[in-house]
Amino acid sequence: MHRDSLYRRIVAGETGAWTSPVRGLLWVVAAIYGRIVALRNAWYDRKGTAARLRVPVISVGNLTVGGTGKTPFVIDLVRRLDALGFSPVVLARGYGAAPGKPNDEQQLIQRNCPSVVCISDPDRRRAGELACRRFGADVIVLDDGFQHRRLARDLDIVLVDATCPFGHGHLLPRGLLREPVTGLRRAHMVLLTRCDQVPPNELARIDDRLRELAPQAIHLRCQHRVTAIERLAEDSRGRLSHTAGSHTAGSHAAGSHAAGSHAAGSHAAGGQSYSVLEGGLKGKRVVLFAGIAQPDSFKATVASLGAEVVGTHWFPDHHRYTPRNLQSLLAADRFPAHDFLVTTEKDAVKLVELGGFDPSPRGTPLSGTSLSGTQRSGTAAPGCPPASPSGTAEGGCSTTIVVVRVAIDFLNDGGTMLQAILEQRLPRRPQTASRGL
Repeated sequence: MHRDSLYRRIVAGETGAWTSPVRGLLWVVAAIYGRIVALRNAWYDRKGTAARLRVPVISVGNLTVGGTGKTPFVIDLVRRLDALGFSPVVLARGYGAAPGKPNDEQQLIQRNCPSVVCISDPDRRRAGELACRRFGADVIVLDDGFQHRRLARDLDIVLVDATCPFGHGHLLPRGLLREPVTGLRRAHMVLLTRCDQVPPNELARIDDRLRELAPQAIHLRCQHRVTAIERLAEDSRGRLSHTAGSHTAGSHAAGSHAAGSHAAGSHAAGGQSYSVLEGGLKGKRVVLFAGIAQPDSFKATVASLGAEVVGTHWFPDHHRYTPRNLQSLLAADRFPAHDFLVTTEKDAVKLVELGGFDPSPRGTPLSGTSLSGTQRSGTAAPGCPPASPSGTAEGGCSTTIVVVRVAIDFLNDGGTMLQAILEQRLPRRPQTASRGL
């Protein structure tokens, strides 16, 4: 079990009495953290010193750490803004990114919205000024911005995961809450996500509690809808490289990274492509791997497609894959016999730089070795038996990586309500046509 998974089990109280002293220590640290958060929020509430940009700002954030479905919602939001004629720019902290590169969430946004500009910078004010000055932004989307109170916003949207809505009832590190749940009083909109993974009576209880905490907010519900099940294909050199729009990336401000200014509809990067998996996953034996905050939700999504999950391997959130990670997953005796390795689109974008495996301790890449489990010569990759024409090696070692893509699906006319709110909060209608993100 990875340490992130163990930590989540500890704070959820799922590990037994032996971890009670650990939870006690975490509670002490959480009490100190809570005092700091309270003082900080009180200072902003009294002083009102948040900087204001010259364009509207929409913040999308969470009460808890990770895993609420924020990135699919940002993609939906950016597309709606584009359809209204705006030129949105996404600002993010860039957590988990390699030096000088966008992180996995920004890559995912740009794959789905090739024309959007994403800027990484812990100083969101500086990034916002850059977005307006250099990229002509007329609306800013502040990704993961609810606690970033240095920048004023015109619309504050908070996502709450129905499968873990209140972070086990404690602040970090005793629980998963970034701030007390009373912070929801600042929200203009509360979006309850993954509603399909919670029983109706429990969902109603959560919704009632959210309305008590944020009576001033508009409350919407949504779920994750699977939009495609695809094989991850190779390029002509036997590498896995993602079909994002070709992008220009560089340092545009101290501590910032901007990536964007793409041609809409561009889908070429290294020659890799997705191909639709005929027949889907129904009745297939699959092994799941991912580096996300809520792997159990991903597992539930795949199971809902009719797949039999026979094995899992969870990496830390924002994990940067190495050839050895994939080599380990493809090892012949690692999991029971299975048809496919299945991962998320967020993880797929991080496989772009991997070029092969090497069983030697030094980790030198092997020329011509494919990450899908077979060498281009047709021989098996290290650790795998020879592959059959179906893509599954003898002994049960899958040679095919399947990507499950999801999108936000609003319930009860929630999408229509969101559209109306955007039009109300952003009354100025630009004259430029949609870029067709």
